[in-house]
Amino acid sequence: MRYKSLIGLAALGVVSALLAGCTSAPPEESGGQTSAADASANVYLYQKPVTFNPLKPAQGAEQLTMSLIFDNLFTTDPDFSFTPRLAEKWEVSDDAKTFTFHLREGLTWSDGEPFTAQDVLFTYNLAANPKVGGAWSARLSGVEGYAAFQDGSATSLSGLTAPDDNTVVFQLSAANAGFLSLIGYGSVMFILPEHILGEKDPATLLEDPWFAQPTVGMGPYVMKAFNVDQDIELEANPDYRSEVGIDHLYLKMLTSDVATAQLGTGEIDLVQVSALDLDAVTSLPGVSVVSKPSAGFTRMAVNFSKPRFADERVRQALVYAIDRQGIIDGVLGGEASLLNSDIMTSWALPDDLEQYPHDPAKAKELLAAAGFDTSQEVKISWVPGQRDRDQMVNVIIENLKEVGIAAVANQVDAGALTASYSDGSYDLALFGGGVYTPDPASTMPIVACEQKFPAGANTALFCDPALDKAMLDGQQIAGQDERAAIYQEAARLDNKLVPYVWLNVPNTIWATSERLTGFEPHGDFTNGFWNAADWKIAG
Repeated sequence: MRYKSLIGLAALGVVSALLAGCTSAPPEESGGQTSAADASANVYLYQKPVTFNPLKPAQGAEQLTMSLIFDNLFTTDPDFSFTPRLAEKWEVSDDAKTFTFHLREGLTWSDGEPFTAQDVLFTYNLAANPKVGGAWSARLSGVEGYAAFQDGSATSLSGLTAPDDNTVVFQLSAANAGFLSLIGYGSVMFILPEHILGEKDPATLLEDPWFAQPTVGMGPYVMKAFNVDQDIELEANPDYRSEVGIDHLYLKMLTSDVATAQLGTGEIDLVQVSALDLDAVTSLPGVSVVSKPSAGFTRMAVNFSKPRFADERVRQALVYAIDRQGIIDGVLGGEASLLNSDIMTSWALPDDLEQYPHDPAKAKELLAAAGFDTSQEVKISWVPGQRDRDQMVNVIIENLKEVGIAAVANQVDAGALTASYSDGSYDLALFGGGVYTPDPASTMPIVACEQKFPAGANTALFCDPALDKAMLDGQQIAGQDERAAIYQEAARLDNKLVPYVWLNVPNTIWATSERLTGFEPHGDFTNGFWNAADWKIAG
């Protein structure tokens, strides 16, 4: 395969041409957005957001934006350890059934209204409410009263309580040592204002127009304008719990090559860099580049609900057919690693997983044994705009055609991709992300039967009761050694069943201008703005 040399030359050529054609505009020509007096910064946003609703499944650019205007109880730091946010500390009972969170005192929403434990209860009850139909409901299935809430015999989670305005308690019906990884990683479970949304009909909240431009949050910034397909203007939240270092942020919706070029001309201060542009960006003066391993992975969801993909041999064949290492070496310039399970926690992985090397002959054999109709078209759906993923699709199509599969590219926007998960119309869908490193329990939402989209994040619409049982068994033991043995068996089963076509664990590459200080790179590309309040712009 010659992916690396051809794509690398193309990337350098495109960026060089863009750099040659761009010059840095003075502040008055760029709307004052980059002047030191304004204390403002321009940040690359790699997709065009549609909505900013934490109750819905979100694309990466939406999650990044929401992380600036909303906040959660806790998140993960760059080491993927849990770090406090709205909760300053928490305790877990010895039996892993009671989780108590202590909120920071004296906090207010960006409109000046007091923030209390009632807002937390309101948010998590919305997430679990069957009338809402949100994306995170199944993550709360272990909380006492969840079943009663779902069948309509209760109107809230009985196991979610607030003893006082600064304390929130989750009582689980069974031990779950991985519960924290379900509710507090990265850009998930953002807390919502009860005083704004409390009187609204839960059944209409997923499409409520307030989320088109949320005006109240607990994050470091407040959204001032959402210029569709262009940019998002954010203003520092004067009521944030600490001082915010930059007065204004402008999130620019650009393709990755244009963003990289504007980094070189000084028009952009922070860019999540495509691996295709790494060599070009590294050579730019005044630009710092750093790479961090991800806690998620790039994959293709295989629509398990379609009979033609239900045979595990077909899904295995897809992995054998794709030159995954070739993609890493060529398209990603080595900035990624292979994986062969949806479980990513190191202590939960056995040494004897099938490695699925690139083997077209094996793929053909499996397809034939499964009776797969290779003449029927297979569409690979993805949201374009990230050049590395765009190039991955080209390689995957080439590989699948090599084993006889009639693969075609199907570019869609974020809304269409989400809709295809809901109606089960897609064939293969390429995407990435997630935070699965902290605990193997965090993998369950993408493979569990009860978490099939839209109830949860299982976009493959996959279901295997045996895998469900193994994953649940691992949650209900507190000791890591015992959990490791259980999860290693689960990983072996997951490795055999192939719920997703695992492509790679990409490194997240960040590039910053010399003006921007305080940025701490994160491997989770949806949580890259995790310490935005600490950023500063040099004069």
